Amino acid sequence: MYDDMNKLIVLFFCLALSKAAMAQKDSLALDEHGKYIYYKIVSMNKYTADTLYQRSLRFFKNIADKKSLKITSADPGNMGLAGTGFFTVYKTAITKHPDGQIAYQLKLEVKDAKYRYWLTNFVYTPYFRDRYNNYVPQNNVEVPLEKLSKNIAEKDLNSYLDESALFGRQLGERLKKYLTNVVVVEKKAVPKVISIGKW
Repeated sequence: MYDDMNKLIVLFFCLALSKAAMAQKDSLALDEHGKYIYYKIVSMNKYTADTLYQRSLRFFKNIADKKSLKITSADPGNMGLAGTGFFTVYKTAITKHPDGQIAYQLKLEVKDAKYRYWLTNFVYTPYFRDRYNNYVPQNNVEVPLEKLSKNIAEKDLNSYLDESALFGRQLGERLKKYLTNVVVVEKKAVPKVISIGKW
């Protein structure tokens, strides 16, 4: 009887773990143009659109380094931001090494109590080893992620799609954490100095 009970407990525990693991996995979807997209809408009930926009702009300016992420436009009138960037994808055989980079376009729009962001136009650039044994991007080789299945194995494509979705989710988590936990720095009042020499 105890053996059956233990088996049931282990079975329920395994099912709960598999449900939690499946819930953590996001995936890319196809938009109306047939391009892969990572799209999220996030509710932020106690914040105005202006507050969310200013904090989002500050967040992206802090992480933008002109190389892996660059803000291409900031439109305060429409409460939107746009940027381009890339991240490195890895191949794991015996050792983990960079296999290429995936460039993307980022868009963010803000309204009262919510914002949405999406990553799209994913383009893969493979890496090769240069004469110094460094992994560097190949020049003039850029393949949209939608057409990559013709060039690489399905296993690698699925890995790149998973890494792209993971990157989008992690970027969104960092953004949400920043928007909710940002500390507003108060300006220190400068004491007014009265000069009696000039009047």
